[in-house]
Amino acid sequence: MKRGRRGGFTLIELLTTTGILSILIALALPAVQSAREAARRSTCLGNLRQIGIALQSYEALHHAFPPALTSQKRHDGADATPGVDYFGKFSFLLRLLPHLEQSPVFAAINFDVGCDFMDGLGTGEPSAPYSGFPQNTTAYTTTLAAFLCPSDGSPPARGAVNYRGCTGEGGEYITSAEFPDSANGVFPIFGRVSSARIPDGLSHTVAVSERLRGSLAAGPSATRDALPLQSLAMTADDFLTACRIAARPDGPPISFTGNGRWWAVTGLGMTLYSQTQPPNGRVPDCLMLAGAAVGMTTARSHHPGGVHALMADGSTRFVLDSIAPPTWRALGTRNGHELAD
Repeated sequence: MKRGRRGGFTLIELLTTTGILSILIALALPAVQSAREAARRSTCLGNLRQIGIALQSYEALHHAFPPALTSQKRHDGADATPGVDYFGKFSFLLRLLPHLEQSPVFAAINFDVGCDFMDGLGTGEPSAPYSGFPQNTTAYTTTLAAFLCPSDGSPPARGAVNYRGCTGEGGEYITSAEFPDSANGVFPIFGRVSSARIPDGLSHTVAVSERLRGSLAAGPSATRDALPLQSLAMTADDFLTACRIAARPDGPPISFTGNGRWWAVTGLGMTLYSQTQPPNGRVPDCLMLAGAAVGMTTARSHHPGGVHALMADGSTRFVLDSIAPPTWRALGTRNGHELAD
């Protein structure tokens, strides 16, 4: 009696089917990853737009954008004074909390004490017990989704931030004959800027952009962290050259891995940046100190090809990495009288 034949795949058919499935999966994965990144990018942009609405609301109420620095000596939000107030104090983002539906966090902050509790170099982590300011620990270590971009990819530490205010094109905290390119953005370290003080036009001036958070314990990383600034720099080109020198193979190692560690703290290591080089520029950033008012911090993101930018009028745009350096610098100044679009 003949045995019945069992249906099934031959080895060749099985291998062929497996190969076809592998190809289909390989083709589908980039599409899935792209869709996920598109969703993350949309969230990042939505957060930036909310910050833009908050800035407009603050400016309408106070007739100026929030100051980049407020010391506990001037806890009413008035202008900080060079030589009197000092670095590492309250950021402009902290002033926006009531306009971002975060009034409870804002109310929990004691403005009679400071927030300069991170180490001067290194990870930006607080020294115990928060350098004598434990009254504000709960508020400062609150993680706020509105200040985080999910495209960053790294797990956010408590109180971290991805959005930075533009100080201008240079890396110093004042504008003078020696430092002509500095403190000419919407958020200079000292002083407050109103719409009337932006003659270049609100829609032609970047107020806020993105910056990858520091690598912390996972570091160091040339795109996330910062080298120590060791060369004298005055103009924007000087700062770019100084960071390029610091990045030489025989230069100093990366010392600051705490970029964007605290949304409550001002400085180029935390909530400010300069438009010295185009987004995601090849030259690593360099800072004098962790919460520094001196150095170069570049707009950076993991979005393919560029970064989101919030203009002073509240509109947003995506700026390509390939933007001409003079155009990017022009967009970072409020009073350079350049024609930039």
